[in-house]
Amino acid sequence: MAEPFFFIFFAGLISLIPYVVDRLYYRRWAKEGHSTFWLTLVYPVSVTAIDFFSASGSPFGSFGAAAYSQTGFTALMQLTAFTGIWGIPFIVGWFASVVNYFWESGFQWTKIRSGALTFAAVLVLVFGFGFGRMLLAEPAEQEVKIAGFSLPEEQLVSVLGLGQGSEEEAFREAIAELHAKQLEGVRDAAQNGALIVVLQEAAGMGFREEVEGFLADASIVAREESIYLVLPTATMDPAGKEPFHNVVHIIDPNGDVVLEHYKYGGTQFEGSIAGSGELQTVETPFGKLSAVICWDADFPATNKQAGEQDVDLLFIPANDWREIRDIHVGMATFRAVENGTPIFRQTGAGVSVVTDAYGRVVNRIDIFEEENAGPWGGEQMVITPVGSIETLYPIIGDAFGTLMLVGLAGLLVGQLVFVWMKRK
Repeated sequence: MAEPFFFIFFAGLISLIPYVVDRLYYRRWAKEGHSTFWLTLVYPVSVTAIDFFSASGSPFGSFGAAAYSQTGFTALMQLTAFTGIWGIPFIVGWFASVVNYFWESGFQWTKIRSGALTFAAVLVLVFGFGFGRMLLAEPAEQEVKIAGFSLPEEQLVSVLGLGQGSEEEAFREAIAELHAKQLEGVRDAAQNGALIVVLQEAAGMGFREEVEGFLADASIVAREESIYLVLPTATMDPAGKEPFHNVVHIIDPNGDVVLEHYKYGGTQFEGSIAGSGELQTVETPFGKLSAVICWDADFPATNKQAGEQDVDLLFIPANDWREIRDIHVGMATFRAVENGTPIFRQTGAGVSVVTDAYGRVVNRIDIFEEENAGPWGGEQMVITPVGSIETLYPIIGDAFGTLMLVGLAGLLVGQLVFVWMKRK
C-alpha cells in the first residue's frame, strides 16, 4: 500500500509547479499589473509538461491525465490524433490563461486585440479540424455484427468469494456452472447472428484444469457456430502462492487459438503475471483484430502499436467497479481517436462501449442501470464499424508532450539565469 500513497503524494507536490512557474514569470515580466500576451503560454506549457511527466512511467498509466476531463467532447478529442492526449491540457490551460489576461487588461480591446485574435485563430483551427474530421469521415470499411456480455456483479463476487476462502470444491463446482452458462450464452449470441462474441475480463476463471477445459469447450462452440470468440481467462494457483495468469484469447471458426495476450497494465497491484506489452494481431475476413485487457488501455504509448499495425478493431475486455466506471470507459475511447482504431470494450461491473475510429460512441451499456438488469450484465449486440484510419500519433508518439517538457525545463533554466544575473 505504500507505493500508491507515495506516488499520489509526490504527484500532488509536482502538480504545484505550473502555478509557481507562472507566478514567477508574471512577477518578473508584468508591468504595472499588466502582462504581455506571450506570458499566457507559461501556464499551459508548464501544466502540460507536468501532466505528461506524471503519466510517463507511472504504474497507473495515464490515470488522472487532464485530457480525460474532456471525455465525450469528440470535436476536441480529435486533436489527440496528432498530439496524443497532451494537446488537450495545453488548449484548456491556454484558454484559462488567456481569460485571466483579458481580465487583468480590463477587457480593453486596444490592449487585448492581438492576443484575442491569435487565440481565436488557434481555436478555429483546432475545432475546425475536429468538426471537419468527423463531418468528412468516410464510412467504415465494413460493419460486423458483434455480441458481448458480462457476468452480473453479484454472481462474480459470489464465485470469487468461494475462491478466496477454503471452499475449493464449492469453488470448482461454481466455476463449472459459470463456464457452462457462458458457453450457452455464446451459442445463443451466435445463433442470433453474431459473427464475433466477446466476454468480459476473467470470464474463464479457475484453476488450470478448469481454464484448460473451458478453452477446449469454447473452441468446440466456436467451430460449431463458425464464429470468432474473444475469451479472457484468469488461471489461479490452488495454493495461492503463484501470481495468476490474466490472459485474453481469440479463437477462430476452426476452433484454434490464434491470439494470446497477457495483461501488462497494473499487474503489480492485482497480483498477476505481467505481459510483455507487445500487441498481438490476427488477420481475419473482418480485417486485422487485436485485444488488450482493461488497465492495458490506460497506457497510450503502448497502445499506439494498434495504430502502427493498422489494427481494424481493438477488443478491450475489462472489469471495473461502480465508482470508476464512467471515467475508465471514457479513457478507453481516447485510444480509438489516437490510433484511428474502432474499439469494442466489454466490461464487468462497469460500462461496456463500442466506438468508431473517431471515438464516437456507437453503443454504451452501464451494467448498474436498472434497465440493463438481466441474466447477463452489459449485454451488447452491435453492428460494429470495422476498419482503421491513418493518424499522426502512432508515428510521432508523445513528441508534443516531450516538447512541453523541454519547454518547462527552458522556463526553469531561464528563471534560474535571471536570479543568478540579478545577484551578480
